[in-house]
Amino acid sequence: MLDSISLREVAAPAAIHHRPGQAAPTASVGRSWCDREPGGVDDVGLTEILEELDTGVMVCDEEGRLKIANNAARHELRRGRLLAVQASGLLQLSEGAQAAQAKWRSALHAATAARHRQMLALSDGRQRLMVSVMPLGQRVGLALVMLGRRQLAPELAVEMLGGIYELTSAEQRVLVGLLAGERVETIAGQRGVMLSTLRTQVHSLREKLGASRLEDVVRLAACLPPMSSVLRSAPL
Repeated sequence: MLDSISLREVAAPAAIHHRPGQAAPTASVGRSWCDREPGGVDDVGLTEILEELDTGVMVCDEEGRLKIANNAARHELRRGRLLAVQASGLLQLSEGAQAAQAKWRSALHAATAARHRQMLALSDGRQRLMVSVMPLGQRVGLALVMLGRRQLAPELAVEMLGGIYELTSAEQRVLVGLLAGERVETIAGQRGVMLSTLRTQVHSLREKLGASRLEDVVRLAACLPPMSSVLRSAPL
């Protein structure tokens, strides 16, 4: 079982009052609301926030011993393709990614001791996982590890995008294929439809999304919120 640490001790921000009927000020003199320290959410609430993110978030010590892992991170660790966790809670690179072992150890030390940020590209020659290793606020000896997403946009966010722009189920499937980097010809073959039919669906998709090029569709998807589509897994 993993150790646990308090995510953050927080205090609720002071309320801003204004008279009924008076427009709320767009910015306060001195410190605006956005300049204040986060507050009003306890550790349980912050944990729930982390669980809903599609991005893997972990906290570990300088040795790589895991303290916290959100749902997306646990999903990645259970697959163990490039990064896994031992029964003791120690993070380890997979056999194929051992070439990055020295850089992984160096990044952990840099984050926990020197308070430097680094990004690593873990790879076994077939797949790649981008990992950022950063200091955790003012905490000494702890590192914040964030995992790159395996797909451009979460499935749930794409589904909701389809609802907003009234995409048909066929258009949504085409969108998922395009965001996975598949060519139009490949998608047509996979779905068993004529290429002309697929091109018509792509044209309709672009019109509904207001995208003049396929690159604009990808850019829109990249801006979708990181909403987790993965069912919650049990603690490690």
